Amino acid sequence: MRLAILEDEAPARQRLEEAARRLRPDVRIVAALASVEQAVAWLAGNPAPDLILADIQLADGLSFEVFERATVACPVVFCTAYDEYVVEAMAAGGIDYLLKPIRDADLERALGRYQRLEQHFAERVREVARVIAQPPKRLLARHRDGYITLAIDQVAYFVVDDKLVDVVTRDARRFGLDRTLGELEAELGGEFFRVNRQYLVAGAAVTGFRPWTKGKLLVELAPAPTGEVIVSQDNAARFRSWLRG
Repeated sequence: MRLAILEDEAPARQRLEEAARRLRPDVRIVAALASVEQAVAWLAGNPAPDLILADIQLADGLSFEVFERATVACPVVFCTAYDEYVVEAMAAGGIDYLLKPIRDADLERALGRYQRLEQHFAERVREVARVIAQPPKRLLARHRDGYITLAIDQVAYFVVDDKLVDVVTRDARRFGLDRTLGELEAELGGEFFRVNRQYLVAGAAVTGFRPWTKGKLLVELAPAPTGEVIVSQDNAARFRSWLRG
Protein backbone atom coordinates (compact mmCIF):
# COMPACT_ATOMS: atom_id res chain seq x y z
CA MET A 1 0.00 0.00 0.00
CA ARG A 2 1.41 3.40 -1.04
CA LEU A 3 0.49 5.92 1.65
CA ALA A 4 0.74 9.73 1.74
CA ILE A 5 0.46 11.58 5.06
CA LEU A 6 -0.64 15.22 5.41
CA GLU A 7 0.27 16.34 8.93
CA ASP A 8 2.06 19.52 10.03
CA GLU A 9 3.10 18.32 13.51
CA ALA A 10 6.22 16.15 13.30
CA PRO A 11 5.46 13.99 16.39
CA ALA A 12 1.92 13.27 15.18
CA ARG A 13 3.22 12.46 11.71
CA GLN A 14 5.79 10.06 13.14
CA ARG A 15 3.14 8.32 15.26
CA LEU A 16 0.94 7.84 12.19
CA GLU A 17 3.83 6.44 10.16
CA GLU A 18 4.79 4.03 12.95
CA ALA A 19 1.20 2.89 13.48
CA ALA A 20 0.64 2.34 9.75
CA ARG A 21 3.83 0.25 9.46
CA ARG A 22 2.91 -1.70 12.58
CA LEU A 23 -0.52 -2.57 11.21
CA ARG A 24 0.57 -3.07 7.59
CA PRO A 25 4.25 -4.09 7.37
CA ASP A 26 4.14 -3.79 3.57
CA VAL A 27 3.05 -0.13 3.65
CA ARG A 28 5.27 2.38 1.83
CA ILE A 29 5.15 6.05 2.86
CA VAL A 30 5.52 7.91 -0.43
CA ALA A 31 5.04 11.43 0.95
CA ALA A 32 4.96 13.21 4.33
CA LEU A 33 3.64 16.73 3.78
CA ALA A 34 3.08 19.56 6.27
CA SER A 35 1.19 22.22 4.31
CA VAL A 36 -1.50 22.79 1.71
CA GLU A 37 1.05 24.19 -0.75
CA GLN A 38 3.37 21.20 -0.35
CA ALA A 39 0.50 18.77 -0.84
CA VAL A 40 -0.89 20.50 -3.94
CA ALA A 41 2.57 20.62 -5.53
CA TRP A 42 3.33 16.99 -4.70
CA LEU A 43 0.01 15.68 -6.03
CA ALA A 44 0.49 17.64 -9.25
CA GLY A 45 3.89 16.09 -9.89
CA ASN A 46 3.55 12.51 -8.68
CA PRO A 47 1.34 9.45 -9.26
CA ALA A 48 -1.56 9.29 -6.84
CA PRO A 49 -0.94 7.20 -3.71
CA ASP A 50 -3.29 4.38 -2.80
CA LEU A 51 -4.54 6.22 0.29
CA ILE A 52 -4.05 9.60 1.99
CA LEU A 53 -4.08 10.11 5.76
CA ALA A 54 -4.83 13.81 6.19
CA ASP A 55 -4.95 16.08 9.21
CA ILE A 56 -7.51 18.81 8.66
CA GLN A 57 -5.60 21.78 10.08
CA LEU A 58 -2.25 22.08 8.28
CA ALA A 59 0.46 24.70 8.66
CA ASP A 60 -1.09 27.11 6.13
CA GLY A 61 -4.80 26.25 6.16
CA LEU A 62 -7.34 23.45 6.07
CA SER A 63 -6.50 20.34 4.08
CA PHE A 64 -9.88 20.59 2.33
CA GLU A 65 -8.21 23.23 0.14
CA VAL A 66 -5.85 20.55 -1.17
CA PHE A 67 -8.79 18.54 -2.52
CA GLU A 68 -10.34 21.64 -4.06
CA ARG A 69 -7.15 22.66 -5.88
CA ALA A 70 -5.67 19.29 -6.82
CA THR A 71 -7.04 16.29 -8.67
CA VAL A 72 -7.02 13.52 -6.05
CA ALA A 73 -7.71 10.07 -7.49
CA CYS A 74 -7.59 8.09 -4.25
CA PRO A 75 -9.56 7.75 -0.99
CA VAL A 76 -8.78 9.89 2.05
CA VAL A 77 -8.88 9.14 5.77
CA PHE A 78 -9.09 12.33 7.83
CA CYS A 79 -7.27 12.44 11.17
CA THR A 80 -8.09 15.40 13.41
CA ALA A 81 -8.62 16.63 16.96
CA TYR A 82 -11.89 18.34 15.94
CA ASP A 83 -15.27 16.72 15.39
CA GLU A 84 -17.03 19.55 13.53
CA TYR A 85 -15.67 18.84 10.05
CA VAL A 86 -17.30 15.47 9.34
CA VAL A 87 -19.60 16.70 6.55
CA GLU A 88 -16.79 18.57 4.77
CA ALA A 89 -14.50 15.54 5.15
CA MET A 90 -16.96 13.17 3.49
CA ALA A 91 -17.55 15.68 0.68
CA ALA A 92 -13.78 15.80 0.07
CA GLY A 93 -13.61 12.06 -0.58
CA GLY A 94 -13.19 10.82 2.97
CA ILE A 95 -13.85 7.16 3.73
CA ASP A 96 -13.25 7.53 7.47
CA TYR A 97 -12.87 10.22 10.13
CA LEU A 98 -10.49 9.50 13.01
CA LEU A 99 -10.30 11.64 16.14
CA LYS A 100 -6.94 12.22 17.81
CA PRO A 101 -5.34 10.62 19.72
CA ILE A 102 -5.67 7.88 17.12
CA ARG A 103 -5.76 4.34 18.46
CA ASP A 104 -4.43 1.39 16.50
CA ALA A 105 -7.95 -0.08 16.43
CA ASP A 106 -9.29 3.06 14.73
CA LEU A 107 -6.54 3.12 12.13
CA GLU A 108 -6.95 -0.62 11.53
CA ARG A 109 -10.66 -0.05 10.84
CA ALA A 110 -9.86 2.69 8.33
CA LEU A 111 -7.16 0.66 6.55
CA GLY A 112 -9.47 -2.35 6.43
CA ARG A 113 -12.22 -0.21 4.91
CA TYR A 114 -9.83 0.98 2.20
CA GLN A 115 -8.72 -2.57 1.43
CA ARG A 116 -12.31 -3.79 1.12
CA LEU A 117 -13.02 -1.00 -1.35
CA GLU A 118 -9.85 -1.86 -3.27
CA GLN A 119 -10.79 -5.54 -3.41
CA HIS A 120 -14.31 -4.75 -4.57
CA PHE A 121 -13.23 -2.55 -7.46
CA ALA A 122 -10.31 -4.80 -8.36
CA GLU A 123 -12.75 -7.70 -8.66
CA ARG A 124 -15.02 -5.66 -10.90
CA VAL A 125 -12.07 -4.82 -13.16
CA ARG A 126 -11.05 -8.49 -13.27
CA GLU A 127 -14.59 -9.48 -14.24
CA VAL A 128 -14.50 -7.06 -17.18
CA ALA A 129 -11.06 -8.29 -18.19
CA ARG A 130 -12.24 -11.90 -18.15
CA VAL A 131 -15.04 -10.99 -20.55
CA ILE A 132 -12.82 -9.25 -23.10
CA ALA A 133 -9.67 -11.39 -22.89
CA GLN A 134 -8.91 -15.07 -22.85
CA PRO A 135 -6.28 -16.18 -20.31
CA PRO A 136 -2.94 -17.39 -21.70
CA LYS A 137 -2.49 -21.14 -22.15
CA ARG A 138 1.25 -21.18 -21.42
CA LEU A 139 3.84 -19.19 -19.52
CA LEU A 140 7.62 -18.87 -19.58
CA ALA A 141 9.59 -20.02 -16.54
CA ARG A 142 13.30 -19.75 -15.82
CA HIS A 143 15.21 -23.03 -15.93
CA ARG A 144 18.99 -23.25 -15.46
CA ASP A 145 20.47 -20.74 -17.91
CA GLY A 146 17.37 -20.48 -20.10
CA TYR A 147 13.59 -20.77 -20.13
CA ILE A 148 10.98 -23.48 -20.50
CA THR A 149 7.28 -23.29 -21.30
CA LEU A 150 4.67 -24.55 -18.87
CA ALA A 151 1.02 -25.19 -19.66
CA ILE A 152 -1.26 -23.26 -17.31
CA ASP A 153 -3.08 -26.47 -16.40
CA GLN A 154 0.22 -27.81 -15.01
CA VAL A 155 0.38 -25.02 -12.41
CA ALA A 156 -0.62 -25.70 -8.79
CA TYR A 157 0.18 -22.26 -7.43
CA PHE A 158 2.40 -19.20 -7.61
CA VAL A 159 4.27 -18.07 -4.51
CA VAL A 160 6.38 -15.06 -3.54
CA ASP A 161 9.70 -16.17 -2.07
CA ASP A 162 12.13 -13.45 -0.94
CA LYS A 163 10.33 -10.89 -3.16
CA LEU A 164 10.60 -13.14 -6.26
CA VAL A 165 7.74 -15.13 -7.79
CA ASP A 166 8.04 -18.89 -8.24
CA VAL A 167 5.63 -21.26 -9.95
CA VAL A 168 5.00 -24.68 -8.40
CA THR A 169 3.62 -27.32 -10.74
CA ARG A 170 1.14 -30.07 -9.86
CA ASP A 171 3.99 -32.60 -9.93
CA ALA A 172 5.97 -30.50 -7.37
CA ARG A 173 8.51 -28.93 -9.72
CA ARG A 174 9.44 -25.31 -8.95
CA PHE A 175 10.67 -22.60 -11.33
CA GLY A 176 11.30 -18.86 -11.18
CA LEU A 177 9.20 -16.32 -13.08
CA ASP A 178 9.83 -12.80 -14.35
CA ARG A 179 6.30 -11.73 -13.37
CA THR A 180 4.47 -10.28 -10.37
CA LEU A 181 1.52 -11.93 -8.64
CA GLY A 182 -0.61 -8.95 -9.60
CA GLU A 183 0.14 -9.41 -13.30
CA LEU A 184 -0.55 -13.14 -13.13
CA GLU A 185 -3.78 -12.61 -11.20
CA ALA A 186 -5.04 -10.12 -13.80
CA GLU A 187 -4.24 -12.45 -16.71
CA LEU A 188 -5.30 -15.86 -15.43
CA GLY A 189 -8.91 -15.19 -14.55
CA GLY A 190 -11.18 -17.19 -12.29
CA GLU A 191 -9.19 -20.43 -12.34
CA PHE A 192 -6.79 -18.89 -9.80
CA PHE A 193 -7.43 -17.12 -6.48
CA ARG A 194 -5.17 -14.64 -4.65
CA VAL A 195 -5.45 -16.05 -1.14
CA ASN A 196 -2.99 -13.53 0.35
CA ARG A 197 0.03 -11.42 -0.58
CA GLN A 198 2.18 -14.52 -1.09
CA TYR A 199 -0.02 -17.09 -2.84
CA LEU A 200 -2.05 -17.25 -6.05
CA VAL A 201 -3.53 -20.74 -6.22
CA ALA A 202 -5.30 -22.91 -8.79
CA GLY A 203 -8.62 -24.43 -7.79
CA ALA A 204 -7.33 -27.91 -8.62
CA ALA A 205 -4.51 -27.49 -6.09
CA VAL A 206 -6.84 -26.84 -3.14
CA THR A 207 -7.42 -30.11 -1.34
CA GLY A 208 -9.31 -28.57 1.57
CA PHE A 209 -9.38 -25.85 4.21
CA ARG A 210 -10.33 -25.44 7.85
CA PRO A 211 -11.23 -22.58 10.20
CA TRP A 212 -8.32 -20.66 11.67
CA THR A 213 -8.11 -17.86 14.21
CA LYS A 214 -10.36 -14.76 14.06
CA GLY A 215 -12.45 -15.92 11.10
CA LYS A 216 -9.47 -16.79 8.90
CA LEU A 217 -9.06 -20.01 6.91
CA LEU A 218 -6.08 -22.36 6.71
CA VAL A 219 -5.82 -23.70 3.15
CA GLU A 220 -4.41 -27.12 2.28
CA LEU A 221 -2.64 -27.41 -1.06
CA ALA A 222 -1.12 -30.18 -3.12
CA PRO A 223 1.80 -30.23 -3.46
CA ALA A 224 2.19 -29.08 0.15
CA PRO A 225 3.69 -25.58 0.53
CA THR A 226 6.63 -24.85 2.81
CA GLY A 227 4.55 -22.73 5.19
CA GLU A 228 0.96 -22.06 6.22
CA VAL A 229 -1.38 -20.57 3.62
CA ILE A 230 -3.90 -18.31 5.37
CA VAL A 231 -6.97 -16.57 3.90
CA SER A 232 -7.91 -13.41 5.79
CA GLN A 233 -11.32 -12.94 7.37
CA ASP A 234 -12.16 -10.31 4.75
CA ASN A 235 -11.45 -12.76 1.90
CA ALA A 236 -12.86 -15.93 3.50
CA ALA A 237 -16.39 -15.66 2.07
CA ARG A 238 -15.12 -14.83 -1.42
CA PHE A 239 -12.70 -17.79 -1.25
CA ARG A 240 -15.53 -20.20 -0.32
CA SER A 241 -17.65 -18.84 -3.16
CA TRP A 242 -14.77 -19.24 -5.64
CA LEU A 243 -14.26 -22.86 -4.62
CA ARG A 244 -17.95 -23.58 -5.19
CA GLY A 245 -17.58 -22.23 -8.71
